[in-house]
Amino acid sequence: MIRVAVQVGATCLRVAVDEPRPRIVAELSPSGVGPAIIDLFGGPVDELVVVHPADAPPAVPTGAARVVRAAPSAVAVAAHPGGAKCCLVVDVGQRGTEVALVRAGRIASERRVATGGADLDAVTWSLLAGAAPVDVHEARRVREDLSLLPMARTRGAPTPVLAADDLRAALAASLNAIVDAVRAVLADAEPGRTPPVLLVGGVARTPLLAELLDAAGIDGVRVVERPDAAAVLGALRLPPDRTVLVQPTRLPTPSAPPGRPWLPSPRARHRGAPAVLGAVAAAVAAAGLLAVGVALTPVVADPPPAAGDLVQYGYAVSLPAGWAHTGGLPERRRSLLTPVGSPDGSDLISVERTPVGYDADAEPRRARAELRATFAAAVSAGAPLSAFDDDARFAGRPVVAYQEAGGGEAGDVDWYVVLDGDAQLSVGCRHTPTGASAVGAACATVVGSLRRTD
Repeated sequence: MIRVAVQVGATCLRVAVDEPRPRIVAELSPSGVGPAIIDLFGGPVDELVVVHPADAPPAVPTGAARVVRAAPSAVAVAAHPGGAKCCLVVDVGQRGTEVALVRAGRIASERRVATGGADLDAVTWSLLAGAAPVDVHEARRVREDLSLLPMARTRGAPTPVLAADDLRAALAASLNAIVDAVRAVLADAEPGRTPPVLLVGGVARTPLLAELLDAAGIDGVRVVERPDAAAVLGALRLPPDRTVLVQPTRLPTPSAPPGRPWLPSPRARHRGAPAVLGAVAAAVAAAGLLAVGVALTPVVADPPPAAGDLVQYGYAVSLPAGWAHTGGLPERRRSLLTPVGSPDGSDLISVERTPVGYDADAEPRRARAELRATFAAAVSAGAPLSAFDDDARFAGRPVVAYQEAGGGEAGDVDWYVVLDGDAQLSVGCRHTPTGASAVGAACATVVGSLRRTD
């Protein structure tokens, strides 16, 4: 049975499939859902779950599935791992924000706020270029850079440099409307029991929103894993009787049973930030096996000590001498390490944990065969990968190793995959030619000390 979920956003149509676990298989231009599903899967699927805002019933695609169901996005998010029977979902999208209290699989209270990513981009651009037409890509690049850095240089705008404090003050006025909506919806929760507040949507990674909610005395605020895709992935975890049947569809009878096509890979997300690692992401991430770096931009920048142990996301590593933990992406269980003297340079180490879906220690041949097949598919798709070795040793331990060519100033990446129980621990060590020796030594420290903590 092929069970698929879709979510139509302002900038893309996300498609997820439920095998062997919910995962994104495509991010397409927002267009007709029905034709997209038929094109992706070579014909209609068994069941299609359409994720939609609480205040907007979905358009019913025809001919795409035998059964079409609908799921409000907040309810789907609550079914995502880390959700709860009662939670408040703050979905910050490009065109607005939905704040919904979910209780026992139903929306108990909901408010809509006009503030969204487009408004934040407009505010950012107004500081850069006044009343000039908004350059969305440049505004977003500067906004995301200033969530990490004290200053950012602009490209082609009258204001050459913008300070993070100035932007934070301007954005706070817009984001406070979301804070007020959260307060109002929380008032409908059970007295004395504050539900967890889950931040999702493409703007959820903006640290300022969580900071404003914390400052307002709202407890339990956190960004869920994969905040941009939490709703469409969560929809596949909803049991059929917890979604709403929209309409059974009549399917055309094919002249011959269609063969099952390979599912396409998700397209890589580009955030326009300076530290980008992993050109193979678009070709590999769909299999959920090789953890590669799509926009490895630090999202937390409080520099901890440059030595000692780093313990988070279910794993621990020893920090190499002269290196510090300077960021990561919580929703990907990703940590970034950079040299203390050049945190913004090209040399860096990424550590990421990905679920395998079974015990790789009990089935080592299966795990390595799947890695090799995914690698081969990525190479066939044009990814700049080489030197795959599923029987390699590095830092005194068995690993799956391969290399990725970065080109130019980006630097090449040496990848080492450690399979540990049901976890895949992937270490990507990016280095420029001059930094190869220092990064290699630091990489050996990380790989050699990497271990699960659960």
